[in-house]
Amino acid sequence: MMKKVLLTTLLVLAFTGIKAQIHGYDTSFLLSARNFCDTIPIEIDHDQVYLSATMNGRRYRFCLDTGSSQGVVYAASSLPGLTELGNIVSHDANNRRDTVKVVALPPFRIGRLTVTNYVASVLPQPAVGRQYDAIIGFDLFNKGVAAKIDAAHKRLILTDRRHTFDDETGYELKYKLKWFVPYLLVSPFIRHVDEALFDLGSRPLYTMNKRSFDAHAYKSKQVNAQVEGRVQGHLAISSYGAEAKDEVAFLNLDRLKWDEFSFCRLRTITTQGSSRIGARILRYGCIVINPFRRRIIFQPRNGADSVLVNNKQFGVAFVPQEGHATVGLIFDKSEAYRRGMRQGDTILSINGQPVRSFADFVRYPFVEGRRYTFMLADAKGRSKTVTVER
Repeated sequence: MMKKVLLTTLLVLAFTGIKAQIHGYDTSFLLSARNFCDTIPIEIDHDQVYLSATMNGRRYRFCLDTGSSQGVVYAASSLPGLTELGNIVSHDANNRRDTVKVVALPPFRIGRLTVTNYVASVLPQPAVGRQYDAIIGFDLFNKGVAAKIDAAHKRLILTDRRHTFDDETGYELKYKLKWFVPYLLVSPFIRHVDEALFDLGSRPLYTMNKRSFDAHAYKSKQVNAQVEGRVQGHLAISSYGAEAKDEVAFLNLDRLKWDEFSFCRLRTITTQGSSRIGARILRYGCIVINPFRRRIIFQPRNGADSVLVNNKQFGVAFVPQEGHATVGLIFDKSEAYRRGMRQGDTILSINGQPVRSFADFVRYPFVEGRRYTFMLADAKGRSKTVTVER
């Protein structure tokens, strides 16, 4: 059951856009080559894409995040030689805003390409653990670099040649830039379209903005027929904290259409942030990003025009509350709910190991398929135990 926990699945940490900039958005960083085409090995971890970057003779792990308008590093970063450039006003995934510093990274190399004066925002340390040193954002593509991401073979092709991917086949969607990141139109319901951020920094295949869902549900009975339940709660954790409490709809979509390709029996939920197509799409095929034509192509691995997803429904989301790990959202059809876990419960221990903070919970070494006993305190301070499968 705990594999349904949204801690690692729906933690929306992507830096999704910049408005009212003080420093100013630009793509003036330098690339060491022109007319290049390079194949770079990548690591796929929980569906997300990681690159090995060499900086000052040391290797670092960078996350490729198409939902981030530019690079990101975090406060107390271990990266050496950062040069402060000024400040910007940033918006996180929950549309909260703050003024943050902007820095330039020292030159770093990915594959055979050296990147100089790459700009990154300095964000607060995330509430959850991170396993990377920095983010490379969509500015890499806005610079005029096209890419093909092949998760199955763990490789990334980067090129500045305009016509390299012109003959690529697959299911193509046009994107438009909003706050310098790509938005495209998908169809979650028959005769309905939804504008979604193409965000490889978000793990789920698809999540839907609640306002967008409400607009569709108001117009059509077939939309409401695909709702498994509705619950009040909050789940997404962004750069400046958890989202506010609101209704969450649990959806079981007949199909999600990307152009003429269908992801069938897709279970997902609504969130307060933008609708998103996330990194799990890489399980099902390759992605080609062509900034010269502003197109993103999905190339299904199975060679068909549909795939059966049939994923498990989300069950529980834990959020930080006053420093502790607390149940922010729980689906009333989940195993955890049936066994007594409730919204507002605070974790005291797992399998007898004390959990004194949200950070302790994040670091706990869960293994999928195993069962864990949670000691919980409810909203009135009463203790209880719940045993569920991860």
